[in-house]
Amino acid sequence: MYVPRASAMACLIGKKIYVFGGCGDEADSLNWAEVFDLETQTWEVLFVFTPKMPLNIEHSVVIDKELVYAVDDEGQDFSYSPSNCLFWTSGKTDSKPGHRSDWCVIGKLLFCRGSRGRILWCDPDDGFDWEEVKGLEDFQDSFCGSIQPWGLAKTKVQYDINKLCTDPAGNIVIFWNNPDSLELWSAVISLKSCNGGGEIKGNIEWSGAVFKLDPLSKSSYSVNVLYSAYVNA
Repeated sequence: MYVPRASAMACLIGKKIYVFGGCGDEADSLNWAEVFDLETQTWEVLFVFTPKMPLNIEHSVVIDKELVYAVDDEGQDFSYSPSNCLFWTSGKTDSKPGHRSDWCVIGKLLFCRGSRGRILWCDPDDGFDWEEVKGLEDFQDSFCGSIQPWGLAKTKVQYDINKLCTDPAGNIVIFWNNPDSLELWSAVISLKSCNGGGEIKGNIEWSGAVFKLDPLSKSSYSVNVLYSAYVNA
């Protein structure tokens, strides 16, 4: 990379890695975007025009393996087409600014994890108007519980989803810390469109513990999932 970056956007399309933003005050048309060719192992500067240079990218996701959607730190949405080298904005802003991570795509819809165990979705063609996946309200109660560190009093805690991804079947897969058992749990959630596509309902297909912490260890009483990928064994 020609320019050091922080809070940038990176995505893989075909055999190239595209990087946008994260240049701070140095952001301009000469260094704001770069692309890395995996075959030639070389970097190249992308000359793109944008109505506004988003210095820091908060979220990004690739749609249909050819179009990038992104949101900057001010909630402004952007789209980029590598095949046409076009970068544009719809002029719309994120409808629910706040904590959202692990953006992923299922069909034509975007999904992400929000706060308090919520899973959110939106149709990017209609703007970033996020809605909550319904039918999981009782399941969200499992994120609440208590822990009792060795020799100390019991403490109430409320964990959250710490990783969200998808599987090849089009299901949502989530990971979270079970506060009552010092275990990392996972669940597979199938999705169903209702009310003419205006509502998405989730159904728990499977859930269970995938990792157990040692209660005598000196580490924290939770597990952070940094990366997840589906492996067809």
